[in-house]
Amino acid sequence: MKTLLLMGRQRFMKREIKPIRTEEGMLVIADNTFEQLNVDEYDSLLITGAADAQGMVEDESTQEFVSKFYDTGTLIGAISIAPILLLKLGYLKEKPFMIGVEKSNLYEEGFTDDDMKYMIGWEESCDEVVPEKYLKTDNIITSVAFGFRQWAMAIGKELNIELYPKSFDL
Repeated sequence: MKTLLLMGRQRFMKREIKPIRTEEGMLVIADNTFEQLNVDEYDSLLITGAADAQGMVEDESTQEFVSKFYDTGTLIGAISIAPILLLKLGYLKEKPFMIGVEKSNLYEEGFTDDDMKYMIGWEESCDEVVPEKYLKTDNIITSVAFGFRQWAMAIGKELNIELYPKSFDL
């Protein structure tokens, strides 16, 4: 089983392999560029949030890369601001999803009420409108930052990973 993690600043890794510093301060070096990866070798794609999500969302090669996973029906997990990339690609249209921002922030990016019809934003998430703290529709699982444990466990369940009692203290 292989899972690929796509971080918001990954866009700096795809053209060449060089170290980058994450928003948490960790130094990360990619193992491969987008072009070197064979999507068919992976069971899932996990897209994390980032301070620089706009760069990831606007990058055409990142969009093409994510589309390869979506088009094959591969499980995609997106958390925090990361669902904005899937929204931009049209993969969340007419589907419920969670995202760590409010609609007012997304209007500025050109999204419409129609695009966000079933969106659960940050405030609704904090109000626990979704008690499970994640939403799964088709091959996409979304959540916000404070639901990362439930999100991770839902992904594990979809991948048939045995979860032990009290995993993540849940």
